Amino acid sequence: MDSSFFTNNPKLNNISPEKLQFLMEMASQEKGATPKDMMSALMSASTAAKNKGVNFDSSETDLIVEVLKQNLSDSDKSKADMILSMMRKRNGG
Repeated sequence: MDSSFFTNNPKLNNISPEKLQFLMEMASQEKGATPKDMMSALMSASTAAKNKGVNFDSSETDLIVEVLKQNLSDSDKSKADMILSMMRKRNGG
């Protein structure tokens, strides 16, 4: 993962140091090459965050998705967006 994502991203200006650290750790482990891999990584990250007592709001979750999608092809990014949209609708979000 390109570290400039973290140093040059204005969306990270207001995130807590604990959340930023969690996000950077997750990004360093990110190996998602397909939308399915990305969804699996997102679910794992969500569980790990809850276990550590870290809660992300919807904009922070969107940022996590952005991190996970960074290495996907444009086609796979579109597929991931479609899957996320369906998941949000199903969960009432």
